[in-house]
Amino acid sequence: MPTSVSQPEGKTDFITQFVSLHNTSHPGNHIGYRFFEHTPIVHGHVPQSGMQPQTAQADSLEKEFASLPGIVLRRFEVTDKAWVPQTWTFYIAPADDGFDMLWIVSTGDAGLNDYYAAQQCFRMSGTTNDEWRKNIAEAPAFSEFDLWAAQESQRKPRTTLSYVRRDNSWQPLPPIDQHVACRTPLGTAMDSARSDGDLTKITALEPYGPTLFEPPVDSGLVTRTDLDGTWVCALYWENTTHVTNHHPADCLHSVVNLGPLPPNGKRALRGRIYWMEASKDELLSQWRKEFPQRV
Repeated sequence: MPTSVSQPEGKTDFITQFVSLHNTSHPGNHIGYRFFEHTPIVHGHVPQSGMQPQTAQADSLEKEFASLPGIVLRRFEVTDKAWVPQTWTFYIAPADDGFDMLWIVSTGDAGLNDYYAAQQCFRMSGTTNDEWRKNIAEAPAFSEFDLWAAQESQRKPRTTLSYVRRDNSWQPLPPIDQHVACRTPLGTAMDSARSDGDLTKITALEPYGPTLFEPPVDSGLVTRTDLDGTWVCALYWENTTHVTNHHPADCLHSVVNLGPLPPNGKRALRGRIYWMEASKDELLSQWRKEFPQRV
């Protein structure tokens, strides 16, 4: 199996929030994944009971993932003051075309609102990024920073490596420094609820400053390609509300809804990282096989 997971070296708690992803079939690149970033987006009511089938499903999936070969487990007690106390357990299983992921969310005495969205960070910093980031991620094949630096030196206009599915076709995200966010159908519902139906009231996706909100996307699948379009590196989580392209860290993000969950509740969310020599359409075909209910 060509893919593997490692812990970046470092002396701070900050580093422990990351893993580095490797693919021997695509040498010279390692990609960072951060599990815990910023503050949640919260709206709606908190259920006080119910959802037992959800707990049973979580237990079943957790047992299934725990038996996979090469599995890496990371557990976080989320206790920051901006968050409802909860436990996150992540399972990452190497696969031939990337990584299978499972996110187990467990609540304590307090539950989670209808919308309780947390951001995941998919970091593809390149050779031109800050030195300290390279320990976590250095992926020149997928780095927009590296591409833009080369284009600037040649006085060429910027082009993009980042794509989403919109109106049943692949569309590029704009090659700009500004924070760019796209709402999924779930994200549109969430933002409509928290803005009383006026999406123009939402000018930033917390905790960033001004955000350019692109038209909605079909799903939470977001990808970078290499310059030739022969390799893809994509991220997908169930319950994704927004996908974003954010600089200066050369990242893609998935914002994922964890709610609603009652006190002492449990939920499982499946995720997928695709890292393979393939076209965007081949990526889409593979994703549709694995997540047919999301098509």
